[in-house]
Amino acid sequence: MTLEELTARGTAAMEAGQWAEARDAFRELLAATRSPAALAGLSDALFFLGEIGESVRCRERAYAASRRAGNVAEAVDSAVWLCLVYGMSLGNQAAAKGWLARAESMAAPDDGLSLAWVDFCAALLATDARRCRTLIERALATSQEMGDPDLAVCALAERGVVLVKDGDVQAGLRCVDEAMASALGGDGTSSYTVVMAGCSMLTVCDLLGDLGRAAQWTQAAGDWMKVYGCPYLYAQCRLVHGRVLLLTGHWAEAEDELGRAAESTKGVFPGMYHRAITSLADLRVRQGRFDEARAVIEGIGAPVESSLVAAALALVSHEPLTAVALAERWLRSEQDGSGSGSLVPPLHAGGQRSSLETAAALSLLVEARLAAGDLDGAQRVAVSLGERAGGPGGAALLSAYAVLAGGRISAAQGVAEAAAACFEDALTLFGRLDLSLEAGRARLELARVLAADQPVLAVSEARAALTALDRLGATHDADVAAALLRSWGAGGRSVPRGPGVLTRREQEILGLLVRGYSNQEIAGHLFISRKTAAHHVSSLLDKLGLRNRAEAAAYGARLGSLS
Repeated sequence: MTLEELTARGTAAMEAGQWAEARDAFRELLAATRSPAALAGLSDALFFLGEIGESVRCRERAYAASRRAGNVAEAVDSAVWLCLVYGMSLGNQAAAKGWLARAESMAAPDDGLSLAWVDFCAALLATDARRCRTLIERALATSQEMGDPDLAVCALAERGVVLVKDGDVQAGLRCVDEAMASALGGDGTSSYTVVMAGCSMLTVCDLLGDLGRAAQWTQAAGDWMKVYGCPYLYAQCRLVHGRVLLLTGHWAEAEDELGRAAESTKGVFPGMYHRAITSLADLRVRQGRFDEARAVIEGIGAPVESSLVAAALALVSHEPLTAVALAERWLRSEQDGSGSGSLVPPLHAGGQRSSLETAAALSLLVEARLAAGDLDGAQRVAVSLGERAGGPGGAALLSAYAVLAGGRISAAQGVAEAAAACFEDALTLFGRLDLSLEAGRARLELARVLAADQPVLAVSEARAALTALDRLGATHDADVAAALLRSWGAGGRSVPRGPGVLTRREQEILGLLVRGYSNQEIAGHLFISRKTAAHHVSSLLDKLGLRNRAEAAAYGARLGSLS
């Protein structure tokens, strides 16, 4: 195959999203020629395959080859690419700034487009809001004047981020939405355009807690993703996407995305790596796998960054004062920049923490203070949460958490009617956002406050919560719902699970039976009541057709010896 044929094959494969085939073609081409084009093509294919380190090395070689060949425009393109990837995927701010300076030094005074791309990168790295806005507006104007559709889309999307940070939320959302439509509509000539627009979109959704918009654009990008794969390839946007999947109950997909974010940032991007790992620990907490969550956060040795997950674990362990201290530590770290946010460069995020995590942290703090008997302190936190929900850019997620906090305060004050109204509103808001776990928890709180005056309705709400939580795989919360129903004499799970198939929680209990745990020891280990532990033991015995716990222990031991 000739060099021209190899080049055409690699280019066609790239255009079709066949990244492995493109990689093979450009590697074959590179064996025959050390041309900058072959190195850049291989770098692109490796990037979309997730091989970031090797992709960067190829692009650095492409830059050097372009310089040797005297092709300044190509060298500037490589420098711009390296600036973005070093900043957004590798977290190396010094390298990002270095490559930006290199691109700026090389660009000719009359090369308007190269200078516009330099402005775009400089805007992403700028820490001063006014300078950032000036640079992005200039890049956008130049792209439109000189007809560069890729830069026009990227700059428009980033203009949306800038406007949202300035408090002009509606104008910012309009920019982001228009950029996404333009990118997916094929206005750009490069797949990177969709990647950049998608990253800006997720950044805005993260800042505003707008999960609905993130989910809708991800759905709209479905056809593109079938051909080219997920566009959320930079570490920052991949992590945000993983958090969206986590919150919306797509736990298998969230685990995969967060795992990829952790893998790609380990050893090169500490702040982002810690955020990815603590998000995985958060997933384990939601699943009721508390021991695994502890092991995950202990493994990274980042007590400040993981303190919010540790607070949730303390709360389920009936240690509310510890939960309060840990939640407050996390919130302080976000205010003074001592947490993982301080290790994340200002690309896109601008040093700001997302409202997704801050709202959840304040909600948990309300719950912990109430558990500790500090009603006044809980009220102060609830007011702060309500102010955030009512401020510029206040989104449905913030409102849902604020209403949930209000319901908990009213319930603690004994005002059942007001509490029920708040929990109903929270249930509606969480449901609209497709937040199954939060909706299930709100429904359970509603059932509790209805129990005294409307017991039939309370049982109905608790059963609905149990069904939803079981379906989601939130074992601890489902156990709480089942125990509540049994305490009312309403039975536990009304619909038995499939015969012969143990749930994850029952598998955990089977393992503890092998180790000789009593029901009381099982309850302490899994943070459930002794009665709930006994129920689980009885259920797994029925499913396995065994007569007693000794047979179950022997059965579990045999399974272990065969695995």
